[in-house]
Amino acid sequence: MNSLVSTLDERPTVIEAAKVPLTNLSFWVVKILTTAMGEAASDYLVKALDPVVAVALGAAGFVIALVIQFRTPRYNAWSYWFLVSMIAIFGTMFADGLDLLGVGHTTATLVFAALLGIVFFAWYRVEGTLSVHSIYTPRREVFYTG
Repeated sequence: MNSLVSTLDERPTVIEAAKVPLTNLSFWVVKILTTAMGEAASDYLVKALDPVVAVALGAAGFVIALVIQFRTPRYNAWSYWFLVSMIAIFGTMFADGLDLLGVGHTTATLVFAALLGIVFFAWYRVEGTLSVHSIYTPRREVFYTG
């Protein structure tokens, strides 16, 4: 009986198994800072380097961050915020690239909003929740980062 109890007691709680941080005030402060940093870094890289090289570096950083995050077994601040930062940088590059291609801000916003709605709809249909506090399975993590 003792071995069964100790085994159950050693299992991680949902919070320990989660792959995302708790969403409190410090989370939102850091999230806003990474968004602003992503905008500034994207603008700097595209102006300091050849734009094609800058976007390729941004895409490579994004893919590397995804791989690191998906291979991390539970929440790790470094890998999580590295991915958030790369999403901010590459996401800005992608949106700015659409603008350069002549896609207007209104159209791009509507397309991104529709895609986000589709992700939320699919996430809820498959998982039965949109709670960021339940990101502890690989499939939920894909929805969260998708």
